[in-house]
Amino acid sequence: MTTTIPTLATDPCGRAEKLRELRDSLVTGGRREEVEFIAGNGTRRKVRYSRADFARLDREIAEADEACARLNGKRGRRFVIGGRP
Repeated sequence: MTTTIPTLATDPCGRAEKLRELRDSLVTGGRREEVEFIAGNGTRRKVRYSRADFARLDREIAEADEACARLNGKRGRRFVIGGRP
């Protein structure tokens, strides 16, 4: 399954939406990979796994959300708390 994800520069709102869909798919196990191999004793084994860097995916979603908000004239969610030292 190949998913085309828009770039931040061309469609930040669409990017945020597609990245959320991808994250949901990973969380629910929809994007698993399966490897089958024969062990040294002749036993056939299968391993299923999903590769994902959820922290990076969350950062990408937040960045796309912020760019989308700016594009729509809204203020971004990031702000500094406190004063200067």
